[in-house]
Amino acid sequence: MRDLIRNYKMITKRRESTDSGAESHPLLSSESSVASFGAIQDQCMFHDSDTTDYEAEKFQNKTLKTEVSPKHSFMQRPFCFPGRYEAPSIDIFAHEEKVYERFSYFSKINGVLNMSTSSLIRKNLDYEDSDDIESPKTHSSLVTIFAIWNTIMGSSLLAMPWGMEKAGLFPGVFLNILVAGICLYTCYLLLRVNEDHGLIGQNNEVSDLCRMLLGRWAEITAKIFSLVVLIGALIVYWVLMSNFLYHSVHFLYGYILSVDDFPIKNDTVICPKELSLLNITTLNSDLTNIPTWEKQIPTWSFDQFWDLYSTVPILLAVFMFPLLNFKSATFFTKFNSIGTLSVLYLLAFVAFKSYSWGINMDDWKIEFNLKPTFCALSGMLSLSYFIHNIIINIMRNNRYQENNGRDLSVAFGLVTFTYLFIGFAFYISFPLAKSCLEDNILNNFEKYDTLTIIARLLLLFQLVTVFPLISYMLRMDIFNNLAMLYKNWSYEFSYIKVVIVNLIIVTVCILFACFLPRIGTLIRYTGAISGLVYIFMLPIFLKIASLRKERRLSALKCMFFIIIPIFGFLNLFSQFFINDN
Repeated sequence: MRDLIRNYKMITKRRESTDSGAESHPLLSSESSVASFGAIQDQCMFHDSDTTDYEAEKFQNKTLKTEVSPKHSFMQRPFCFPGRYEAPSIDIFAHEEKVYERFSYFSKINGVLNMSTSSLIRKNLDYEDSDDIESPKTHSSLVTIFAIWNTIMGSSLLAMPWGMEKAGLFPGVFLNILVAGICLYTCYLLLRVNEDHGLIGQNNEVSDLCRMLLGRWAEITAKIFSLVVLIGALIVYWVLMSNFLYHSVHFLYGYILSVDDFPIKNDTVICPKELSLLNITTLNSDLTNIPTWEKQIPTWSFDQFWDLYSTVPILLAVFMFPLLNFKSATFFTKFNSIGTLSVLYLLAFVAFKSYSWGINMDDWKIEFNLKPTFCALSGMLSLSYFIHNIIINIMRNNRYQENNGRDLSVAFGLVTFTYLFIGFAFYISFPLAKSCLEDNILNNFEKYDTLTIIARLLLLFQLVTVFPLISYMLRMDIFNNLAMLYKNWSYEFSYIKVVIVNLIIVTVCILFACFLPRIGTLIRYTGAISGLVYIFMLPIFLKIASLRKERRLSALKCMFFIIIPIFGFLNLFSQFFINDN
């Protein structure tokens, strides 16, 4: 404020000492009035000022009434000013290069963009082509709560009944609540550490906090495992897209050509495991009865061409690959609402099926027993509740920062209820043996089931729009990390670089879709690996470093905190001893 008054007096004094009629030595051109000075000062902070930009602007509005012509704004015309008071140069895009790391959520397996982050994604995707910098929008607590719920929800919903079967019904409920509580606590730790040590005025990431409190090794670790989450998400999405595309096309082929005699109805339920064994037995018996000369005659059928584990993942790449090479993925953010619609439809789908089946439980007592494969559920839940790498950015948009803890707790409560509803209701009502439950509950229904057809088409469209966005974020993360490691390496958009990266991504996805098309296995391994770092280790280490820096770390607190990383190590270690077959 003092600088503003002093500079204003200087200009006024120089004007009074200068002949107003002379044009040979003007202070400024007729177009560079005091208002132009105000326009410049509005863009920066004073080094010695004790006031805020708001107060300076308020003072200007009271004292300076001259209007600035848009064509003479500071963004379009250089401004000359005495050296001592020259406005500092500010790189307004200094932190935009890290934008994609903020959303390594979606990376999260779920891939559902939320209301609070979608506008920020859209703004940053277009920043290179935009001249205006908008201030971040804030949201009410209700919007923030449902944004977190919408972000966490995803493909884990389809595998939740399978996870409950792996652990046992009531142990599965307990594991859900336990892992949800740990994830909530570690999320809250990240918010507290950012509140205590985050730099004011900067969009701090978890990796930034790791660099400030733990060192560069922790920052690199955080960035690497953000990539792991995104890669795991893309692989699971590709497996699901292949599955949904296969069944949708198979239904259309059979319905249009009337190849199959199955009627369209809503009560068909199957056990794919038993069907696979039956088909293998039948095939072997048929082959033994076929003459040798008939075995040598090649036959063509639609099933040979349209195979879920060979041709479909490759043909999917023909359609998807062109969508991955756009310079900007802004277009795909327009379909964010489909994520919420898909979750709501799945809830209604499970509710309707469970009600129509009724309760089908032979013995409730055995459901209290903890099964040896319970770690499959704990590994999957580590990803089901994963939001840690973007929670700081989501909560930053909360209008009432003092309510962050409450809003985060309510959001996790909603997520836990949703998972338990899907898992518990579908499990107790499933009419076949519980061992028949698939890691994708839609596989337990015939392809002619009406509600299942709608679910597959809806989820297929959602994943087709989400996959390019997640791939784009992964690509930018890779380039930004390379720029961080190699100072002389700068990223400029090049279709050659983009195509090479996308070819690698698609190839990896196809290989998994062909040789390991089990989303339950993929989710639990991805969750256990990334969860060990982002859920069980980094938040704890950051909190310990924070307490140590503030000289408030005690031996008792340290012992309590160490329990959580140990749980994470055991969770990861146990995944290698589970047989999904």
